[in-house]
Amino acid sequence: MNNETLIMERLDRLEQKIDPVANSAKSIKELQEQLAPRVNEAVKALIIALADLESDFQLEDLVFLIKKVMRNIKNITFALEQLKNLIDFARAVEPLLKSTVPQIIQTFDELEQKGVLRVFTDLPAKLDFSQAEDVGLFGMLRAASDKEVQTGLGVLLELTRGLSALKPDVP
Repeated sequence: MNNETLIMERLDRLEQKIDPVANSAKSIKELQEQLAPRVNEAVKALIIALADLESDFQLEDLVFLIKKVMRNIKNITFALEQLKNLIDFARAVEPLLKSTVPQIIQTFDELEQKGVLRVFTDLPAKLDFSQAEDVGLFGMLRAASDKEVQTGLGVLLELTRGLSALKPDVP
């Protein structure tokens, strides 16, 4: 074999090795040409958004915020833990509430049908709370001798007895 044939074979091997690299470069160039307009649009949108914020943004405010965050890492961590606990609590209570809320609604519906709740809806119209005055311990003792106060306390006690009848018997 002569030198010319060897050189040609080496060139063919080199060409075979370079072809995938050239194809990759061509694909990358095509991708760059396709992405360039999208990147330009994104940059323009970012510039518009940042220009809108420019008047409200002060570097000192950012530095102040970073200092505050760094000084309060323990508090932030504690708050996040408490938030996690609250979320865990809500997840734990959710099944209970799904069964309890309909029962509470049914109980209030029964009370409304019996007319018990009508007393509470009519009560504010019958009472004039604007004339209520501050009363201390001695004022309460003096008011206890008033016949209307005694009647009101009697009604309150009867209402309390009636409410106890709503409690289910649990051993």
